[in-house]
Amino acid sequence: MRATHFIQFSSKRHNRGLSLIELLTGLCISAVLLSQAVPALERMKQRQRLNLHAQTLMMDLKHARHEALLGTENVNLLFEQQSQGACYIVYTGPSKQCHCDASGVAVCTGGARALKSQWLPSEQKIGLRTKSSHLSFSAKQGAVTPTASIDLSTQEGDSIRQIISVAGRVRSCSPNASMGQYPAC
Repeated sequence: MRATHFIQFSSKRHNRGLSLIELLTGLCISAVLLSQAVPALERMKQRQRLNLHAQTLMMDLKHARHEALLGTENVNLLFEQQSQGACYIVYTGPSKQCHCDASGVAVCTGGARALKSQWLPSEQKIGLRTKSSHLSFSAKQGAVTPTASIDLSTQEGDSIRQIISVAGRVRSCSPNASMGQYPAC
C-alpha cells in the first residue's frame, strides 16, 4: 500500500518553472512583436511633431496678422532654408532686414525688431517649403502680400499646408490627405 501511495504522490508533482526552450521562444516572439511596433511608434512621434510645428506656424501667422491689424506698421515674415535646418522670423520694421544665423537665431538690422523666430533643426527631419520667402501683413488692414502656401512635411511623406489668403486668413490642409485630422487640399 505504501508503494501505491508513493506513486500517487509522485504523479501529483507540479513543475514550477519554465524550461530554457520555453523562455527563449517567449523572448523570440516578444522581439518580433517589438520590431514591428518600433517603426510605427517612431512614425507616430514624427507625425505628432509635424502637427505641433504646423499648429505653431498657424498661430504665428495669426499673431502676425493680429499685430498688423492693431499696429501702425507692417508685420513681416521671412522664411529661410539653411544646411542645419529651416527658420522663419516674424518682425516689424523695414522689409527684408532680418535673417537667421547658422544656429537659427534672428538677427535684425536697420530698425527692424524680431517679434518671434522659430527654428526647425534638420535632426527633427521636418522640412519647411514655400515659394514666397517673404510675406508682409499690412498695418490696420491685415492683408498679406503676396498670398502664400507653406508646406511642412516629414521624410515619410506626411505633409501639412498652411494657406494664407489675400485677406491674411490662414487655413490648414493635407496635400496628400495623409494627416487625417486635416481636410485634403
